[in-house]
Amino acid sequence: MNVLSRLFEFQADSFATDLGYGTNLKSSLIKLNKDNLGFPISDPLYSAWHYSHPTLLQRMHAIDDEMKKSS
Repeated sequence: MNVLSRLFEFQADSFATDLGYGTNLKSSLIKLNKDNLGFPISDPLYSAWHYSHPTLLQRMHAIDDEMKKSS
């Protein structure tokens, strides 16, 4: 179930980036992470198994990659 949830999260980020909100999304994710006192670094295997959402750094890299494809 976590894998499916993470896939949907990446798809939602990709959709927002395609609409031109990539920079705003990155800024919002950073603010949310600060407010939730999240730690952006996590073991990829542990994260894939236990987290229902990708880590901050994974999402930021995916958004950057999507923005590079768009330009």
